[in-house]
Amino acid sequence: MKNLFLGIACVLLAGCANSPKQETATSCCNDKSSMEVVLDLHRKVKPEYVTAFKEAFAKCKAGTIQESGCVDYGVYQSPQDSTEFLIYEVWKNEAELAKHGETAHLKNLLEETKDMFDSVSNKKIYVCAEAQK
Repeated sequence: MKNLFLGIACVLLAGCANSPKQETATSCCNDKSSMEVVLDLHRKVKPEYVTAFKEAFAKCKAGTIQESGCVDYGVYQSPQDSTEFLIYEVWKNEAELAKHGETAHLKNLLEETKDMFDSVSNKKIYVCAEAQK
């Protein structure tokens, strides 16, 4: 599990280092209403639903990436435990994340997957570190 989190951290850091948005990362923190928001959601899926969960997520992702406020949206599966997933989302701001919560494709995903989980989700939201100064 430790290796999984280290691997994810390395991938995320590498992505940030190569991101053209790096130049504006601190400027987005000056106005909290325009600050990027990162959602980090961990889910444990019942073994018999792993394939169905990935298929349901793929359908939702097709609609989500069309949303104007979506910067990044993906699901990652643990190589050590195929039932563990990380859903990683980046939104232009909190308002865009809230709008996503009202979309038909997300509501369909939530309905379709409501009985697939083995545990309560571990959801965290992050904002630009500069805003915390």
